[in-house]
Amino acid sequence: MFQANHLTRREFLRTSAALGGAWGLALPAWAEPGEPFCRWLAGTGVAEITPPLEVGILMSSGRKAWEPFEGVRLPLHARAVVVEKDNRRIALVALDLIGLAGEAVGGMREFREQVVAAAGHAARADELVLASTHTHSGPESIALSDLYHAESFKAWAGLLARRIGSALQSAAGSLQPCRLMVGRRPAPGLAVNRRIKTTRGIASVRGDLPPEAVIGPEGPVDEDLRVAAFLDRSGRPVAILVNFTVHPVLEMCIKQVSPDYPGEMSLELERRHPDTVAIFLQGACGNINPPTIERSAANARAYGHHLAGLVGETLDELSPVEGSQLALRWTTISLPARSVTGEPEAEPLATRIGAARIGSAAFVFLPGEPFVEIALAIREASPWAFTAVVGYADDYIGYIPTDRAFENGGYEIGPGRWSRLASGSEAIVRDEALKLLRALREST
Repeated sequence: MFQANHLTRREFLRTSAALGGAWGLALPAWAEPGEPFCRWLAGTGVAEITPPLEVGILMSSGRKAWEPFEGVRLPLHARAVVVEKDNRRIALVALDLIGLAGEAVGGMREFREQVVAAAGHAARADELVLASTHTHSGPESIALSDLYHAESFKAWAGLLARRIGSALQSAAGSLQPCRLMVGRRPAPGLAVNRRIKTTRGIASVRGDLPPEAVIGPEGPVDEDLRVAAFLDRSGRPVAILVNFTVHPVLEMCIKQVSPDYPGEMSLELERRHPDTVAIFLQGACGNINPPTIERSAANARAYGHHLAGLVGETLDELSPVEGSQLALRWTTISLPARSVTGEPEAEPLATRIGAARIGSAAFVFLPGEPFVEIALAIREASPWAFTAVVGYADDYIGYIPTDRAFENGGYEIGPGRWSRLASGSEAIVRDEALKLLRALREST
């Protein structure tokens, strides 16, 4: 006999179709329309955030170089989901951007307030999560060059806040009873650790290295594909949240605006599931690349569609979360920092990390570009059975390498504007994230 908490979405749909109506048999409590299983309200919204071509692309972080775009292959979007329970809300927005640096948008706190005002205060600023997909074919919005000083960039940044607010307003205006189901599956062959140990030191890409020079990858990859879906009373997905960990660099430096493979994945899922918003949540991919980088639209499309297929398979095997709580917490942490020349900074770098729970599902929100080892350690020690670690959330602070990576050197270690932290940051980020997860657990 089926047990309610162990029914997958596929089993539920099959059982309800075969038995529920024709024979008048009672469905499990969690599968009944409305309460108690539809424990949250959820709604979605989408807005385009494509910049004008003169708000250009980052061509080289080392040279602080950007160039105007030459065209738009695919528009960029802000995809939002608002979740509500007992007058509490979490407003999660995925942005088709490389990141969002507070320095570029007049401060992250001020930018969040602009978004909330543009949304008609559909959510409070402390309920808002902004997470970038990290596409390298979007505008240079992480302040590695001087582009953010341009009037065209400032105008677009203002428009960006208003467009995100519009997506949030739409999401808050479309709230409906939903249940949350989650699942995971392996996605092998889609990621490599790009930091290669060689006889010459660390190389961030294999490039033209002779085989005899390659020793092997410095660290692991994360092949976990994690999916969380809000389903309406009929079992149709309202929002599909996808957490996956690979740098979107399949169209890097070709001067065409594109959301890269995360956008291709979202568009394909939305084509397969009309009236659904597919939200890509980038993982800790600071040192993770796709296996090959052909820098072509065809490659990004094929990769994104393949990922969408894996998500589709996962959707059929989702299981319901337990509980009905909704909570989001933030904490400010101080990380040891270096100057762009590599000298220790007198003042540590202050930034935020966050964690949320929706029932028995947990989400961690980390700034900048965390190395994959940090996410793996958080998940391993998490008190939650389902934990998704999201990178590129809130402020862009550059790479968050492991202590071992600092010993080995390489591009991600810098120093430079893309790598301002010092050794010791790894443990602080990991431990503070786990404190948040445990606090959420203990608050039940």
